[in-house]
Amino acid sequence: MRKFQRITQFSDDNNRSQREHIPLDLIVEIVSSLPAKSIVRFRSVSKLWSSIITTPDFTSSVVTRSLSSRPCVLLIFQKHDKLFFFASPVHQKKTCPNVENFQYTIPNNGKLQRCESVLGLIYLETSTNVMFIRNPITKSFFTLPKLDSKEGRPPTGFLGYDPINGKYKVLCILKERNKIGILTLGAQESWRILSKGFLSHYKVTGYAKCIDGVIYYEGSFGDGLRQELAIMSFDLRSEKFSLIKHPKKSSIATIWSSYEGRLALVSSIASGVSLWILEDADNHKQWIYKHFPSHREFIKERWKLKGVTRTGEFIYTSYRAYVLNVEGRVLYQWFRILYVDPKRNSMRVVMHGGIAVDDIRRLDEVGYDLMKDLIVIPNHIEI
Repeated sequence: MRKFQRITQFSDDNNRSQREHIPLDLIVEIVSSLPAKSIVRFRSVSKLWSSIITTPDFTSSVVTRSLSSRPCVLLIFQKHDKLFFFASPVHQKKTCPNVENFQYTIPNNGKLQRCESVLGLIYLETSTNVMFIRNPITKSFFTLPKLDSKEGRPPTGFLGYDPINGKYKVLCILKERNKIGILTLGAQESWRILSKGFLSHYKVTGYAKCIDGVIYYEGSFGDGLRQELAIMSFDLRSEKFSLIKHPKKSSIATIWSSYEGRLALVSSIASGVSLWILEDADNHKQWIYKHFPSHREFIKERWKLKGVTRTGEFIYTSYRAYVLNVEGRVLYQWFRILYVDPKRNSMRVVMHGGIAVDDIRRLDEVGYDLMKDLIVIPNHIEI
């Protein structure tokens, strides 16, 4: 509760008397127990309630509660500066007629370069070096502060969450070598620049994953012909870096995921799915290899591997879709997601009718190919 006690004190006598009548911890308890979809409306109750609801600590607590009960797969379709978001419930029957969706236009005619979801917050990075985040509680986007130009242009950033201190942080690898920016989300958001305490690296590929308070990302180390691909880990609590030997020679067609609470590099191969799993995260030395053969009824050519759920199911999207003819034009009526459970040797298909007609017409109007440039984010929560 110490985090909430730092909220601004208001001088108005009525507000002071109300807070003296209702303890702050009780207010937090009341607000956090509200239905998730009602929380946004209750921001208008008072400035105090609004301050509580918009803190990163409150966001993480509500999202953690919702994530355990209503995990989603986030589908992001992009065309030029238009982004179309669809939240698809994981635990769903064969058909899902209604899918929660929203649209966003990237500022400055930018294009989306990176996107990830960390405990509900969606981090997005554009080709125009704009970094912004969507908060599922407030249903809003906010742009991160710009770095000082003298520190170098940021090639990429990563969002992470420290579960011990309850803080979100953004790690930014600057174009100028030996400089890294760190931004802690909160009331006073400003970048801190690190210039030591880590090995010099560059050409970050964009592969990254935050697991249990540690951000893992891929980088290139060394000079000239001696460049080597490796993995860097950043502990969000101690802000210390560690170098991890890369288990693969190439990252082509590789998905970074959390598998049974550990970092996993996942690839779809001819015989099924291969995983390199970081077994010993503390010593950064031990990787184990696992292979799961394709399901006997699985026709691989029709599907593309997109991620892994918290329960270990592989997520595929279809290259083909059921279509609907409207006035001589072909529109997609159903979008399909395939979940394959390798341990139970089972699979299930969820068909989403909500991504249809009006939504697809909007995509079609901007010249979008539904099966191209699709981003799938597992283990998301859309409140």
